[in-house]
Amino acid sequence: MTRYLLDTNIISNVIKPKPSEALLTWMAAQQDDDLFIASLTIAEIRRGILEKPRGKKRDTLDAWFNGPEGPRALFAGRILAFDDKAGLIWADLMAKGKIAGRPKSGLDMIIAAVAAANECVVVTDNEKDFVGLQIINPMRERFETAKK
Repeated sequence: MTRYLLDTNIISNVIKPKPSEALLTWMAAQQDDDLFIASLTIAEIRRGILEKPRGKKRDTLDAWFNGPEGPRALFAGRILAFDDKAGLIWADLMAKGKIAGRPKSGLDMIIAAVAAANECVVVTDNEKDFVGLQIINPMRERFETAKK
């Protein structure tokens, strides 16, 4: 059974007024217990909301974030922390990128490290920042089967 760590951009796409149909199809084919998010995703989403000017859109996003359909409620028990194991993996990923002359995004590598520490595949549409790592992009790839 494969476990998946959803990148922040996947959560952001799902809540768009017109989310990716391919993504929705892929997500519907997965078992909820196999889908995880990182604590960083909670922080990134919250930061994005707080950076919006006060008004209706921010209020709507805030209500979603704190409500029963928000990420903390939907992923209760499936929010993975950036712990010491993930921290060591992150250091390795960052150092290897720098040594190879291809520095990596610190935040993206936190997602990658949390995934690796918890034996998850990263689900993202940000392929360029995860080059060389195990990912899937359900918005680009066609998935004939829900499980491998």
